[in-house]
Amino acid sequence: MEQDAGRVRARVSDLAGPVTLTVGTLADSAEEFGTRLAAVHREHHPAVRIVIRESDLTDPTAGLRAGLVDVALTRAPFDDTGIATRTLRSDPVGVVLRTDDPLAHRDRLCLADLAERRWFRFPDGTDPVWQAYWTGAADAGSRRDGPVARTAHECLQSVLWNGTVGLMPLGHALSEGLTVVPLTDMPPSRFVIAWRAADTTPLLRSFVRLARAVHRTTDAAGTATRAG
Repeated sequence: MEQDAGRVRARVSDLAGPVTLTVGTLADSAEEFGTRLAAVHREHHPAVRIVIRESDLTDPTAGLRAGLVDVALTRAPFDDTGIATRTLRSDPVGVVLRTDDPLAHRDRLCLADLAERRWFRFPDGTDPVWQAYWTGAADAGSRRDGPVARTAHECLQSVLWNGTVGLMPLGHALSEGLTVVPLTDMPPSRFVIAWRAADTTPLLRSFVRLARAVHRTTDAAGTATRAG
């Protein structure tokens, strides 16, 4: 009954006039369960127009901090000052290598194994917390020396063409010539939904609630499929 009442309230709110919710994403953030989330959100808020804004890797808040989006599906960690997050899933991380790299044949690696390697780096001005995590740096003030990359595709191409190394969540498909080896001492990458902490509109709260519910359903279905 409570769920039905919530839907009625949401639809009454939708009828008050055209409403747009802008959702920021990174390249891999919404594809995993976006189709299901879109269907469920249309069911609950048929009058709400959703605008998707995809960001490159220089802005891990996907436009949230700049005020370009209302909510973001992205990956942590990043500077979350003034930003609320909820973790949808935590993914183990591995290092991407060329298949002809001597380390590519190891079952697992640690960051110390990569100490002498060249890494890609992000452009100046990129969130330092995010940059330190994805370049395996010791802290947010450290910098790697290597080619600049702004997108996940550029990172992978940097590995393929220049023999640099980079990190990525496990489970993503890779092009021919590349492989990923799990890292034993790297904290997992958290797939999160994020919004400005001061923003507590009913529509935003509903989007966050639906995203969490859909992800739990999608994740449970995936687990059952793998178990079967």
